[in-house]
Amino acid sequence: MRLCQCFERANLAFWVDGGWGVDALLGRQTRPHSDLDLAVNLADLAAFDRLLQHQGYARIARDHDPEWNWVLRHQSGRSVDLHGFVRDAMGNGILGDPGEGSSYPAGALEGRGAISGFAVGCIAAPFVLAFRNGFEPRDVDRHDVTALCAQFGFALPSRFRI
Repeated sequence: MRLCQCFERANLAFWVDGGWGVDALLGRQTRPHSDLDLAVNLADLAAFDRLLQHQGYARIARDHDPEWNWVLRHQSGRSVDLHGFVRDAMGNGILGDPGEGSSYPAGALEGRGAISGFAVGCIAAPFVLAFRNGFEPRDVDRHDVTALCAQFGFALPSRFRI
């Protein structure tokens, strides 16, 4: 994946989240994706923005965007959704105001996977399953969770049991 290689060459740490994160854990693309979700250090958010703009992406305005979550879109229609976090003393990746409770729990950023043979950090499978179990599943969530459970021998989370 060309963008991931650009980020690595620029010494920018990132963790793939969302559907691409699931496919990274699985080691292959299993479905189409509408965007690339990335967890990044908040201090690096502006550097990601500059690098993506250099690659032809432009930040899009969305109502109520927090300062730590930006989406950039390429004229081709591809988009990158950046989620800036700060690690606390416990190893949690805090997204925005700590009082809001949005975070990557300690251990969530320990996943490893590959996209088109390129090794990437990603959200660890148990945390992906917990996150997806926190809201009403869509078809893509059912696909992703079923594939992860089959690959890693996990039981289906409660919202995904028939």
